[in-house]
Amino acid sequence: AFAGDGCFLMNGQEFATAVQYDLPIIVVVVNNGIYGTIRMHQEREYPGRVVATDLKNPDFAALARAYGGHGETVDKTADFAPAFERARASGKPAIVEIRLDPEAITPTKTMTQIRDKA
Repeated sequence: AFAGDGCFLMNGQEFATAVQYDLPIIVVVVNNGIYGTIRMHQEREYPGRVVATDLKNPDFAALARAYGGHGETVDKTADFAPAFERARASGKPAIVEIRLDPEAITPTKTMTQIRDKA
């Protein structure tokens, strides 16, 4: 499963159920530290005037381990495949947290480009 950090914060406690029932799932949490879609719309409609979109996130990999699952943190693209493979090989429910720059909001545009175009 793939989830943004904001999404996972809303329903991540379901990971406890996966651990309880030993479900072999891997959740990839894409952590950019913001409610990205909401921020993108705010920047487009009200450039520079954003509100309530910054997140104070836990260490999602540590959270996975706290529940009894497997946790990995990825900061560089090259580290993703090995981290995912370790998660798969663990045999436990796992979270692979990918930390991204919030500026990289879409594959083709940055947050600054959206704000500057508004």
